[in-house]
Amino acid sequence: MKKNRTNLFVIFLVIFIDLLGFGIIIPLLPDFGKNELLINESLIGIIGGVFSIAQFIFTPVWGSFSDIYGRKPILSISLAGNVIAYLMMALVFSGIYKSVLLLFISRIFAGIFSANLSAAQAVISDVTTKEDRAKGMGLIGAAFSLGFVGGPALGGLLSMHYGHGMPIFLSAMLSLIALLLCVSSFKETLPPDLRVNRKFDLSAAKIINLKAVNDILKKKDVALYILIFFIFTFSYANIHVTFQLFAERKEGLDMNRLEVGLMLSYIGLISSIVQFFLIKYFKKYLGEKQSLPLAGFLLAAGLLIIPFTEKTGTMLGAISLLAFGSGLIIPMLLGLISKNTSRAEQGSVLGINQSFSSLARGAGPIWGGFIYQSIGYQFPFLSGGFFMLLVIMISFYLLFRYPVSDQ
Repeated sequence: MKKNRTNLFVIFLVIFIDLLGFGIIIPLLPDFGKNELLINESLIGIIGGVFSIAQFIFTPVWGSFSDIYGRKPILSISLAGNVIAYLMMALVFSGIYKSVLLLFISRIFAGIFSANLSAAQAVISDVTTKEDRAKGMGLIGAAFSLGFVGGPALGGLLSMHYGHGMPIFLSAMLSLIALLLCVSSFKETLPPDLRVNRKFDLSAAKIINLKAVNDILKKKDVALYILIFFIFTFSYANIHVTFQLFAERKEGLDMNRLEVGLMLSYIGLISSIVQFFLIKYFKKYLGEKQSLPLAGFLLAAGLLIIPFTEKTGTMLGAISLLAFGSGLIIPMLLGLISKNTSRAEQGSVLGINQSFSSLARGAGPIWGGFIYQSIGYQFPFLSGGFFMLLVIMISFYLLFRYPVSDQ
């Protein structure tokens, strides 16, 4: 029991540090890229997006490796890789070696070695019973939320007082601490007799199981829920690299990195409060399917209001709508996908949804940077709002067309 508690703590720390590092860089990358590296918004978007694209590609790879070699070696390698990636990134952000190419490579490395969610989830499955599985997976969700709540504010605060490089060096140090804890305290959870007895074959670690995707497409309700999740994630992620640039440029706002970081952390905080404390009331009194149009409306309203705000108070109201909608839509969609999927297909379908979500988190910043530069600073938000209007229409279609399964 003590061994399991230690292992769960290490997993919590690994995911928390991954998300803390992801959140720390959000208010730093646009500002540093524009003002120090002198690169355009499109390239900033690409550098922001390659992290999640790398995660999308390598998550199944690390999962397959962990089935062959065990969980501990994979977690240790991923943490060691994170230390190296953050140190590379810190060289750029501290001004020691201002290289766009090194920044690009370091972001890819960070994405590759942060793609350890599949191995972390496997540890949870190893050490929990079926009855406690949801509680264990909730630990990962809590680590996600806390990491994203703390990351942007910490990145903005440290960079304002100690320069752009300090928060990145901190991320490297935290990854090193997690690595040492993993090596010294984590106990392997996958016995040798349960490991896949074969050499690793890259062809076996498919990014997306096309046959499973084809099977999902035959169930239109599940396919549409996954489509909604993709659109939401894409629309939300496309402002990650543009919010800082917009808030700096918009007359009447003129927000610095710290203020932007606090705003982004506020979004994470409100979203977490909704997910952990208020979601049960929406499920009870409104229902999962009925909540989707409401969440879509809140997200669309927040995104469409943001580009026209000229006062901090109005901005706070807009991002409150965005945060509340985000906190509402994620658990509702995951619940609906699960309810409309047979027990035998749960892992496969939820895994495919996670893969498409990672792809959306990569494509969103790339789109946001491109449309910001090519059309105007308002359009990452306006396009996101338009896409969320599509979510509302699909939600109403699902509400009246498909009943919820009791599976």
